Amino acid sequence: MNIKTTLVGMAVLAALAAGAWWARSPSPTAAPAPDAVAPAAGDEGLPDATLAEGTADVGGVRITLSVTPNPPVALATFRARVRAESAGSVVSLEGARVSFEMAMPMGDHRYALVPGEEGWQEAVVVLPT
Repeated sequence: MNIKTTLVGMAVLAALAAGAWWARSPSPTAAPAPDAVAPAAGDEGLPDATLAEGTADVGGVRITLSVTPNPPVALATFRARVRAESAGSVVSLEGARVSFEMAMPMGDHRYALVPGEEGWQEAVVVLPT
């Protein structure tokens, strides 16, 4: 009786191990995982400021956008900074805002810029809200 019980116990243990191995093995139909840091999508003429500071010349004004930290992390606070210059001097942007678009609709993401140091205007942002 002991040998029979031992064999049944070993068969159950082998079935459990095979099930665990099968459940943990990768599926051949599984889609590849998305990149941890995917570049931002949008207008090709504008720089991607999610990975490095971006600058664009618009109508004689140079606008610089900086996001800290790079890349921004979801559900963590980050700082968006904007600086506008014309003919080498800082230009104030009245009523300036930054807005963000998500791949999935997650509400309105518009933040008013307030004056900061050295001509920068900035907003503290947490996405998604």
